[in-house]
Amino acid sequence: MPKVSTTEDTLPKSFFITTLGCPKNTVDSMSMHQSLLKEGLLPAAGPEASDFHLINTCTFIQDATKETIQTILDSIDLKKKSKQRLVVVGCFAERAGKEISDDLPEVDLHFGTGKYDKAGEILRKSFPLDFKEAKEFNEDLLERLTLSSVIENYSKPYSYVKISDGCNRGCSFCIIPNLRGKFKDSSEESVLVETKKAIAAGAKEICLVSQDTVFYGKDTDKLLDLIQSVAEVKGLEILRLLYLYPDKKTEKLLDLYGKIGHIAPYLESPLQHVSKDVLKAMNRTGEYSYFKSLFEKARAVKPGLEIRTSFILGFPGETAADVDEIIRFIQEVKPEKVNLFPYSPQEGTKGFDLPGKLKDKEISKRVNLVRDVYLETLKEIHQSRIGKVYDAIVDEVIEDGSMVRRLQDAPEIDEVVFVEDANLKVGQTGKVRVDSFYELDMTGSWI
Repeated sequence: MPKVSTTEDTLPKSFFITTLGCPKNTVDSMSMHQSLLKEGLLPAAGPEASDFHLINTCTFIQDATKETIQTILDSIDLKKKSKQRLVVVGCFAERAGKEISDDLPEVDLHFGTGKYDKAGEILRKSFPLDFKEAKEFNEDLLERLTLSSVIENYSKPYSYVKISDGCNRGCSFCIIPNLRGKFKDSSEESVLVETKKAIAAGAKEICLVSQDTVFYGKDTDKLLDLIQSVAEVKGLEILRLLYLYPDKKTEKLLDLYGKIGHIAPYLESPLQHVSKDVLKAMNRTGEYSYFKSLFEKARAVKPGLEIRTSFILGFPGETAADVDEIIRFIQEVKPEKVNLFPYSPQEGTKGFDLPGKLKDKEISKRVNLVRDVYLETLKEIHQSRIGKVYDAIVDEVIEDGSMVRRLQDAPEIDEVVFVEDANLKVGQTGKVRVDSFYELDMTGSWI
């Protein structure tokens, strides 16, 4: 989109949102985007072309916090070359608002979570001279801009729809409840509205996200009803469920996998550990044999299903024997996608003051040990994929080919298949044959 001039007072001001962190933040940025449009601002092509640069931050682990701080510092350097307003939003602003005020005077405004849909109002009240008195958008124009490809979530063949916010689990390593508050369901109506809007903009795949998807509706069948309703939306081809806590609710939800064809053959369920003692210290439920049984059920109800999970290494009190349990689980159960995190102490969590802390060097050693085991297992998994044909979607077309994704892989976080065919179209669905592989990604042929 052409750069909006900032020298003409008669022209609307522009904005750009930099989104850090997980897909849930992407959805929150969408909400901000729409709120800013309603106040008469126009989207810019990049941060350097904007009058307002909003950074939607993440502070889930130390690495995310470091990335957030570096992004803010880089944006301050950019701001020095213009009259741009710099706005820091979201989890980091919620957690470190005082530090931002005291140490980063170049930041013009900051506000925390829960206010994304009011971003436009907040900016108008904070910088009234940057806004025209009258909003210039009629509803038709607003709707077209809301569905424009400028919005990250509407420029791809997949779209994230958030079904809730906050979390009640109280995992002792996790800061999210402090930042996002208690669990809050979105209404089924609002979820369906966002789903239909994304499909109208060209999305073929809808990814339902939240901090704790299976807690939706608590102990009722509300989540099952919601999934049924979303699956019936006209134009939906792929429905992907993300962030499923490994418990009886997920077990019950798996029964839908075999009944609804639109549900992708994919289970994302973050275990975080398999040692009963470590899980107890983490304030989580489950243990090795239950997780194995859960994953076996998932593969049984949805043929071809692949599993994504995550483990935290180095939690206080973790022993070498506990690490060996994770290694044995990976070798025995063979989850296809494994994300490994070094334990990151978060002030304000129950785990922060636990005894038995490990040194960073030892934690890194354990992460590398488990990663090596996983990569060896992944070689076997990749080898078994060669020659197989999978349902797939085209995510991106580049100069010398296309980036294709099997339905067993979630967008942005999992493997892709590179196909030497630049004549495919983004969003096209069909079949891909896996021909070879790298460490993570694959090459193949569209057939």
